[in-house]
Amino acid sequence: MIDAAKIDTTIYIGDIAVHQPVTVFTDYILTVLCLYFYWQLNMPVFSNDSIINWKRFFLLSSFSFFLGGNSHAFFAVHEGAGYKSFWLSMQALNVFSVYRAQQATMLSALKNSEKKYYWNLSYHTQLILFFAAVFIFQNFSVVIFDTIIGLVPIMVIHFYDSKKDKDSIWIAYGILILFLSAFVHAAKFSFHAYFNYLDIAHVLIMASLSVMFIGIKRKAVSSHLF
Repeated sequence: MIDAAKIDTTIYIGDIAVHQPVTVFTDYILTVLCLYFYWQLNMPVFSNDSIINWKRFFLLSSFSFFLGGNSHAFFAVHEGAGYKSFWLSMQALNVFSVYRAQQATMLSALKNSEKKYYWNLSYHTQLILFFAAVFIFQNFSVVIFDTIIGLVPIMVIHFYDSKKDKDSIWIAYGILILFLSAFVHAAKFSFHAYFNYLDIAHVLIMASLSVMFIGIKRKAVSSHLF
């Protein structure tokens, strides 16, 4: 089977070559979307520690998508110091964004848990190990495993927490949509070279983050009112 993401789709803007343009465009949309979500949560009235961590999750994600878009756009060959400066930084930021989601969960859905200390210890351990792994292994699988290990428990915790706080269901379903993007990426399901599995995954990530944001914003409003 032909890997649609490896078909040359380069376009030229003046003398500048832009490789994988749809992937780049969707990365930049995700950048703007995450910045918008950050801006929506970055209000003095939303001083809840959990919401502060969620807004940092979106901010770090925006930087990560921007660097990822640049790594696709400006490097035809995915090798060398220039490419890796973008690509590895993107992965490192992704590891930190997962950590912020974990901290946000610990300060909300897990705030009354008797095992809160152990959750926090596991979060810090994961952060250190996977941050190091990004630079040791230099393989995108590190980010995939970090995301799975980090977000699957968060999804389950929020499904359970939705029995007490109905807004948690949005976060849980948002993460569930995110794992559909992982399935599309793993299966390399593509419609066209100009709308390949990377692009489809990005569209699903847009939906995932939007659904999560609805729940987070509702929690932010509720915490401000009460």
